[in-house]
Amino acid sequence: MTVYLLHFDKPISDRHTCQHYLGSGDDVNKRLGEHLVGKGARLTRVALERGITWRVARLWQGGRRQERKLKNQKNGPRLCPICNPPD
Repeated sequence: MTVYLLHFDKPISDRHTCQHYLGSGDDVNKRLGEHLVGKGARLTRVALERGITWRVARLWQGGRRQERKLKNQKNGPRLCPICNPPD
């Protein structure tokens, strides 16, 4: 299983400035394809409806436990190399 971090190219809205989504899947390419056509998570569907594009920012090996560990940090920008490029 692979855990992935998506980076939205702009915030979801003025009130909800979220720009990241963490997810996981056994077949990450299939799962990303679902996000692209509006069959993924609610947040990625909203992004699609609003014309907001996204990129895969990072991948980790691991399952649901790894995904939960990363989500519990509640800090997508810190995990994102697009927002926080390495020196």
